[in-house]
Parts: sequence; structure tokens; C-alpha cells
Amino acid sequence: MGRSARDAVDHWRRAAAGRPRGDRRWAEAQVELGAALLDRYHAGQARQDLIEATVVLEAAIRTMADSFLADDLGTPHGVRALATYTDVLLARARIESEPQLLDIAEQYLRFAEDASADLGNSAVLMLKKCQVCRVRHDFDGSVDTLYRLTAIAKMAEQWISPEHLPALRGIHAEALLRAYQLTGVEDYVDEALELVSSVDATGPNQDQIVMLRARCLLARASGTTHTADVERAVAVLREHSRQSVDARFLTGQTLLTLVDRTGRAELLGQAWEEFAAALTTVGERHPQHRTALASLSTVGMKTHQLTGDISALETAIGLLRRALALSVRGEPNHALYSDQLGYSLRLLYDATGEPAYLQEALVLLRQALDALPARDPHRAETGLSIAQALRATYLRTGEKALLTEAAERARTAGRVESAAVPVRIQAFDKAAYTLTALGRWKEATDAFDEAITLLPRLASRGRTRHDQYADLGSTAGLAATAASCAIGAGQPERALELLERGRGLLLHQRLTADGEWAALQRADGRLAADFQRMRRDFEAPAPETSRPTTFGRDRETEWNVLLATIRELPGLGDFLRAPSARQLLDQVDGTVVVPIASELRCDALILRGHRVTVLPLPGLSLTDAMTQLRLLQEATTTAYDPAADARSRLRAQSALGGVLDWLWSALVGPVLDQIGAPEAGGELPRVWWCPVGPLAFFPLHAAQAGAGRSALDRVVSSYTPTVTALARKRTGTRQSRPDARSCVVAMRVTPGGPGALPSAEREAASAARALPDAWVGLDAGATREQVLDRLADSAYAHFACHAVADPDDPAQGRLLVHDHQDDPLTVADVSRLDLDAEFAFLSACATSQAPPTLVDEALHITGAFQLAGFRHVIGTLWEVDDAVSLALTTAFYAHGDPTGSAAYALHSAVRGLRDRYPLAPTLWAAHIHTGG
Repeated sequence: MGRSARDAVDHWRRAAAGRPRGDRRWAEAQVELGAALLDRYHAGQARQDLIEATVVLEAAIRTMADSFLADDLGTPHGVRALATYTDVLLARARIESEPQLLDIAEQYLRFAEDASADLGNSAVLMLKKCQVCRVRHDFDGSVDTLYRLTAIAKMAEQWISPEHLPALRGIHAEALLRAYQLTGVEDYVDEALELVSSVDATGPNQDQIVMLRARCLLARASGTTHTADVERAVAVLREHSRQSVDARFLTGQTLLTLVDRTGRAELLGQAWEEFAAALTTVGERHPQHRTALASLSTVGMKTHQLTGDISALETAIGLLRRALALSVRGEPNHALYSDQLGYSLRLLYDATGEPAYLQEALVLLRQALDALPARDPHRAETGLSIAQALRATYLRTGEKALLTEAAERARTAGRVESAAVPVRIQAFDKAAYTLTALGRWKEATDAFDEAITLLPRLASRGRTRHDQYADLGSTAGLAATAASCAIGAGQPERALELLERGRGLLLHQRLTADGEWAALQRADGRLAADFQRMRRDFEAPAPETSRPTTFGRDRETEWNVLLATIRELPGLGDFLRAPSARQLLDQVDGTVVVPIASELRCDALILRGHRVTVLPLPGLSLTDAMTQLRLLQEATTTAYDPAADARSRLRAQSALGGVLDWLWSALVGPVLDQIGAPEAGGELPRVWWCPVGPLAFFPLHAAQAGAGRSALDRVVSSYTPTVTALARKRTGTRQSRPDARSCVVAMRVTPGGPGALPSAEREAASAARALPDAWVGLDAGATREQVLDRLADSAYAHFACHAVADPDDPAQGRLLVHDHQDDPLTVADVSRLDLDAEFAFLSACATSQAPPTLVDEALHITGAFQLAGFRHVIGTLWEVDDAVSLALTTAFYAHGDPTGSAAYALHSAVRGLRDRYPLAPTLWAAHIHTGG
């Protein structure tokens, strides 16, 4: 316009005064005056400017309709008048909380649309109708309002001019974004991102387009916490934004989300700076002033959660009280301020124990929930907060009715389909725990079941593995607790099913029974080829985090469509579905033991004879298991610590002996007594151990408590990460391999790695003599490329080298071949192989170790060889001695044909070492056999 808002108002007021009332030029001046008054309102927030603009524009529109032809309302001048009038009514509707003003705006727009013969003008009027729908949604919260908006936007897209296209696509994208937030339908946010990405981010609406793109990325991240989307949102804002008030708010919010995702506390200071700058820019009467106060309070709350600083929490509460006092009930954010204040007060109660804080928190949270629209995703978090506050009140007062309400509130929160999946899982988990406290075991099992049903969405193939690890790790122990609850409800088969559905999610994505694959090939060769192609795509290296995550999400959608198509084929309705307990029991040949330690109870599920038997383990507790695990880890570390003296190492061996004694008394002994003693002089029976959670770190096969009380003397032990993995390996068709080849690797000296392994070459020679057509990669001859090339067509493998686990990224655990510093041979590399292989012996350190929160996912080197297609894998639970490894390997291969009886060969070799070094269990208890 070239003038300040005040000058513009004065100019157009004089222009209108210089024309006769009712004259066309007078009407046009009135329209410009109304527009100038609206601009002045935006600049100073003076409500009187909106009132005057309404009067001025109504007079102009009435003149156009009455003094000329009514068709004038459909001309560009009429369209501008109605567009400006609509903007004024939208602003008034917001600040006055009067949705009836929207009805008036729509009435005038319909009148003008009927009068317009120009499709371009009609498209502009439709754009205004979209804006009315957007504000109406602020009042009614209805997804139907958003659907109406998107329908109008799609129609207008056909005729809108290039000038107005960015605004149309922006409001269309925002509607889709809101629809996603209400429904959780991922296609909506993907379509929104596609729309907003099609708009030039350097145009006149740069800030709005950039921020909308960032909001879409942030919203998509909130569904299942895609870190890559959050990082892209930060990059988009910092690269393109001009740091307007809105941009500062969004940048701060995005930084807070990144704090939640990464724990990077240093980002809190950056977020505070963004919100503080926004606060100083807007006046107290502006709605964004309240938003800034609430946002600053979030920084204070998160600071308290990360550091324990109570003063930061008290500051947050003070800021929220100011924001709530300035807001009006019925205002869109009023409920969110109440929710945030209630949650903060509950945190303050947790920190101080002051009951008044908890009482006020409950009042505020209930008010917030009552005010939120029915499908608002925040209802899940608010409902969960109410449940937590009710439970805290119960613990203080003992009123059982509070527990009953807490359970129902949490369960209802979990069923808010538009909410983020991790929040829903947490809500169901809270509901289930609360129901167990009420003794309602069956209902609690149902709630756990609902939580576990959501877990596959955290393991979605469209997500980066870092996000998968973070979210699955946050649910560690859920499957074990769910199974314990089902046992308490008298449902042992359901307990097995919950364990199988809640563990090994990433593992089961890769495992396909050969029988299923063969049936698919017979039924439809084209679909079988598509299936193989998709599997190869997913098993390829993940895209860099800077790559658009729609790439992964599109592949996930394609995969789900393909599975649905396959399952429509006759006989393939259960293709790749989690098997039922009955199906698993029918496939189990022998005895499988599933030990479970949870906060609720400790048991072993014993699978044999097509039955599941529950064996309570009263001598086992989760607390004791964690204590013994710490002792085990300390002992195995000290025993191989070159800085430890002889006395410390002897104490470590004694401590490990104590762990094995406890293991026998608390778990293994009762299980083997239940199974029964072996026949005198007969072959020892096989037992497959499928330990859950922290029990997977223990050498169950080596448990002993004196003469005659040793697992090694009672059974031949094998391990499996899940019963499903064992069943699928067994249902595969094993073919004879007359042309089988072998890959043998030995690293005597590892460049830049740990100490030398002088026995590695002799160990490799022992393996090469026993295995068919063995290629031996020795030292510099064992590079990553060479090893992977040989593994690709090998049925057997033996590695005598060092190995390293990566607790932050299990897929980067690696076998240290010659070029490991530049080109490491990782878990991810091996697991991507697609082999029909028999046997792998991993004579390396701690190849079966995984991060504690991901132990049920079998994300370790041993698991990688299973995924690659090896039916039998021998790995280690901790560091192993070079000379002892040679002795064990020699005894193993001397047993006969290890490829057909790997478990028996390993058992014999381990027993021999046990008899030779009975007081040094670190030397003989580390090796385990995994597989069929």
C-alpha cells in the first residue's frame, strides 16, 4: 500500500467522503477503507477497528447489491469487497468467540458466487469459503468440516489463478494436516506435505508456506516419532524462515520435540530464546502472548524433567497461571493451558508431596478434558494425566473408587485413535497395571493386548531404524508383563501369543517360513516375485535421514497392499501373520521353555506334547534377576580385564559361580525337575530356552549347584529368540547340499583393534578340515567385500576374530575383519544376506549381546546370522579366551558331523571344558547354540 496503516485509513476515509454516498467510486473507496481498518487492527489489535470495518464494508456491499446490478458482486470489485468482509468477520469470530458470524460470511459468499459468471472469481470466493471452514473448525472441531473444506479446495484448484494458488494449496494442506491430527490417517499428512512442497517457498507468502511445511513434518513425526522429520523441520525453518513471531514459535516447538526425541538438553536454551523473543514482540492482548507464556513454561517443565530442578518447574507453573488467567474459556487453547498446568502441578506434587498440588491438578485436568473436542488427539495425554493423578491420590488416600476411575480413564485415553502411538501404548499399559491392582486380571490382559496390537506401528518398515530402536526400547518389558498378566488370568496360551506378538518384531519382519514362500509361488508367481522385490527393497541400506521420509512410508503402504492381496489367495489368509498358540504348539517338536520375570509374577511356560504348562517360579523375582545380572556382568568383565590382579579374577570366577548357583535354584532346577530326569544311559534330551527380557543375558545351559545338579548333565540346551523363529526354521524344507561351500575367517592381528589372537589360524584350520570346500580368509585376506562375497554362496561359516557390539545402534555391531576401520562388516550387512545356509560358528566376543532395552529383538551378531538364513548359529554371551576357544573349537569339530548335530557337538565340547576348568566358569559357560 506504501503508507502506514493509520495513513491508509485517513486517505481512504477522505476518498470516500469526497464521493456521493451510493456512487460506485464511493463504494470502492469504502472497500479500501475497510481493508485499511483491518490492516490497522492486525497492527494494533484495537477491536474498534474491526467494528468500524464491518459497518463500512456492509455499506459498500449493500450499495453494490442495491444501487447497481446484483451481478456486480461477482465482479473483481465485488469479490474484493466480499473477500475483505469475510476476513473481518473471521477476525471478529475469533476474538468474540461468535461462530454465528461465520454463517453471515458464508451467506454473502454464496450470494456472490451465484452472481459470478467468471470461474476465476468464483475460485477466489471458494478460497474464502475454505477460510471460513478453517475458522469454523476451530469452533466445532469436526473432521466433517475439514472434509468439506478439502472438497471445496479440490474444486477451486481447477480455476484458481496462479496468484491465488499458493494460498489455496496452503489452506488445503492445513486442513489435511488437521484431519490427520484428528484421525491418525497418515495419507492425509503425506498429501498435505506434497501440496505445500509444490508451492514456491520464495514467494510473497514465504513464511506461511515454510511454517506449514515444518508443521506437517512435525505432525508426522508426532504420530510415531520420526526423528528424521523433526530434523528436517528444524532445517526448513532455519534455512527459509524470516523469524516472524509465528516462525519463532514453531522453531521453538520443533526444538522441544527434538529434545524429547534425543535428550539433548542444550537445545532447551535455544527453544527458550525463540519463545522469549516472540513474547517481547506481541502485546498482552494478543492471543500469541498467551501462547508464548505456555511455550516458555514447557521449556521450564522439560528442564525439571531432565535435571530435577524444582525451581524450573515452579517458574513453568507461574507462567502457565498467567497464560490461563489471560485466556477465555471456550478459546481453542484454554483447555491446553489447563491440561499443561494440571500436569505440571502433578509433577510438583511428585517432587514435594504436597497434597494441594495434586488436588488442583485433578480439577484442572478434568476441566481440560471436558473442553477438548471428541476426536482431539490431546484427549489421550489429558486422560492419561488424569489416570496418573487419580492413582497418585489413591496411593495417598486408599480410596479404591479412584483406582477404578483411573483404569477407565487410561483405557479410554488409549483408544483415542488420532493420538500418537507411544502415548496410546503408555495409556493401555497404565490401564492394565491399574486393573491388576484391582484384581481384574482378564480385563487387564485385554488392555495389555490392545497395547501390543499397536507395537507393529513402532516397527513400521517406513521408519528409520533409530526411531524403531528408540520406540521399541521404550516399551521394553511390556510383552513380559502382558504374558504374566495372562497367566494370572488363567490364560497360558494367550500368554504365549502375547509374547510372540510383543517380541522380535523386527526379527519377524524378516523371517518367512519356506512353506509359506513355496505356497505363494505355487499360488501366484507374479505376487511371489513382487514379494521378493519388496523384501529386497526393505533389506537394502536405509535412506539417509535427510531423504524425504515419504520414501519409506510409500514403501510401507505398498508392502501392506501387497500383503492384503496375498492374503486374499486361497489358503494364504494367514500369510506372515503372527501364529496362534495352537499353530506354534503343533510345530514344536521337543521341549521349549519360556522363562518370564516381570513385576507381576515369575513363571516358565513349558511347551511340549502340544500343550502349554505353567510352572510358577516363586524363587525368582525381577529384582533378583537384575541384581544377579549386574553380578554376572561385573564378573565376566573383571575376569578378562588385563588390569585386574589374580585375586580379583579369582573372586570374579567365584562370583559367576554364585550366579550359576542362583540360576539353578531360582529357575533352571525347578524347570528341569518338571521336565523329568533323563533315562539312565540314554541320550540327553534337547531343550530350547526362549528367555524373555533380562533373562536372555544368562547362561541357562550352564546353571549348576553342585554334583548332580547341573543343566549340562541333564539336557542338551539350545536357544531361540522367539518360539515363532524356531517354528519357522523347522517348517523350512532342508535340502541336501552336495556342492556346499564354506567361509572361514581368521584374524590373528586386527589393525587398530584389540589384542592378537595367536590361536585363530589353528582354529580356522580345524574348521576348514571339517567343513566342505572351505575358503579361508586369513588376516589381510579377510576384507569386508571378500567375506560378504564368499558368504553369499556358503552353507557353512566359521569366524575366529574379535567382535564389537554397539549399544547405541545395534545394527552397527560388527565382526572385526581386516578393513573394519574403513569398511566395517556389520550386523546390518550380514542380516541383509538372503541365504539357505546351515551353520555358523562365531568364535568371537559377546556376539549374542544386545542393548538391555532391545534384548527381545535379538539385535546382535548371532541374530544377524540367523536372519541371513543360517539354521544353526553358535555365539557367545561375553568375552572368550583365545586358547580356550581353540580347545573348544577343536573338540566341537572332532565330535563328528557338526552340521547335523551342532547342539550336541557344542554340548560335548562345553562339558569337556567344564570338567577341565570347573572353578573358572567364564571359560566354558559363554558359548550358546541358537537354532533348530
